[in-house]
Amino acid sequence: MIRAVLATAITLVGTWYAGALVLSRVDDGGEQAVRRDVAVGLPAVQHMARQPAHPPSASPPSDLSLKVARAPAPRPAKVDTVRPVPRPATPRQILQGAAIPSPPDSLRNASDLSCIAVAIYHEARDQEDFGQRAVASVIVQRAAIPGRWGDTACENIVPSQFSFLTSRYDYPPINDRKAWERAVRFAAQALLEGPMPELKGADHYHTTSVSPGWVPSMTRVRLIDDHVFYVDPRSSQSL
Repeated sequence: MIRAVLATAITLVGTWYAGALVLSRVDDGGEQAVRRDVAVGLPAVQHMARQPAHPPSASPPSDLSLKVARAPAPRPAKVDTVRPVPRPATPRQILQGAAIPSPPDSLRNASDLSCIAVAIYHEARDQEDFGQRAVASVIVQRAAIPGRWGDTACENIVPSQFSFLTSRYDYPPINDRKAWERAVRFAAQALLEGPMPELKGADHYHTTSVSPGWVPSMTRVRLIDDHVFYVDPRSSQSL
């Protein structure tokens, strides 16, 4: 009996892998494993185990993808930075204590503040404050007369009007820093306040050492230090 059971077990294990099995009774009262076709009886369950009813489908493509990150660019050993050139102080800022700009290399493309300051420095830096302000007053007075000499301070400071100029835009060097700073402050004051009322519209002056040919046609205003100031009667007609 034991031999029959072992034989049956061995047969069942072998046929389990080989195909479908069914059990049938034999004449001697024992059971015998008989291999049948997969299409009948028990083998249907085994067939499902061997061949799934729904074959695995391919996974849908993913929207996620791996990208290789670029390595950062190497940092330069030295970074050169260019700082913007600060704007020069305005006349109002000058009078409020802002730093005094250095003299320009020439009057080409210079500001009215620089042009007037250069003229004060070369024409009257050895005079008192009132005399320096008077020179600045003549310059802004001329600029206020439309179509006569020039519409800006710089347009009025030309060789034909100021003898200190060595060319249209060039002048002797400025070496006295304190005198230059005073000239800049007087120039800023003239630009903000306009011509001095004490000069009564004076638009000409000359030193006491010369007598220009235009003097007879002018009205004398006053003497300040070694400068004599005049007003041109035609100037009032242009205002």
